[in-house]
Amino acid sequence: MIRLKFAGGMRMKIAILGAGAMGSPYASYLAAGHDVILVDSYQAQVDWINADGLIKVEKNQSETRFALKAVMSGSDIGVQDLVIAFVKSIHTYDAVKENQALIGSGTMVMTLQNGAGNNRDIAEFVAKEHIIVGTTSHNSVMMGPGKIYHSGCGPTNIGPDFPCEQSLQDVKKVADALKECGLEVNIIENIQEVLWRKLFVNCGINALSTLMQCKIGEVEANPHLWELCQKIVYESVLVAEADGTFFDRREAVETVRKVCLSDASGYASMVQDRQNKRRTEIDKINGVVVGLGQKYGIYTPYNQMLVTEIHAVEAMYPALTMDKL
Repeated sequence: MIRLKFAGGMRMKIAILGAGAMGSPYASYLAAGHDVILVDSYQAQVDWINADGLIKVEKNQSETRFALKAVMSGSDIGVQDLVIAFVKSIHTYDAVKENQALIGSGTMVMTLQNGAGNNRDIAEFVAKEHIIVGTTSHNSVMMGPGKIYHSGCGPTNIGPDFPCEQSLQDVKKVADALKECGLEVNIIENIQEVLWRKLFVNCGINALSTLMQCKIGEVEANPHLWELCQKIVYESVLVAEADGTFFDRREAVETVRKVCLSDASGYASMVQDRQNKRRTEIDKINGVVVGLGQKYGIYTPYNQMLVTEIHAVEAMYPALTMDKL
């Protein structure tokens, strides 16, 4: 089991909210140089990590086991230097509210989640100058309690939610901490453009691959799916521009295509949600495009179709499962 030594800068106390497909790989990196603890409401995952560590399987099928600590609640572990939100976006508000004991006056809180609006949920409990937003190009899926398949790597792009001297200092501090642990990090002052690009990717890939129950690469490889994907992205670009951020729609589609190729063997997290009969993040992804489209008077039939169809899938889950979501 790996317990890595660290010869870098300041050692941070870091809590990661969500020990799932994205929180787990980041914990495996950050544990090399910081005191990391995972906070998750799933008892089996917490127990497994504490007993046997986290197993990360790479694309070449190599396996590494990491010694990590996990808890069900952050109420007893004290104030942290950094809290990273990796819960589903539909749970952000509740997760931060229930773990306010982790957050002090100087605690930095970062979201690298899918979906839109996580920063606004966090801002209900955290001073806006201490909120960091960003995207990750890593992709991972759960293989079972305490085990993940890490199918994609790439840069982590972060920036201040509210640009000011304090927030820029925080962003640099966090970027340095991540880089020291082997993560590729870019500091982006105009982070809204990056967030929209990530939303284009999620809008174009997640729901389509979930409905078809296919790998990410098949969205681009199947000409019928790829035609739908492009129309979904075109709608999303129109909405982004109405909201004040402008893109070349061909470049936006090319960004999605590159993700399909680089993560071809992986699955979107929403696919696993369907397989496990869990509520998806559709309302925080394509649903955001639909909602903003209504606000700005832009017709978004393809995104609306995906929202409706994913909700139809959710409605077919057994009632007992839905009650537990």
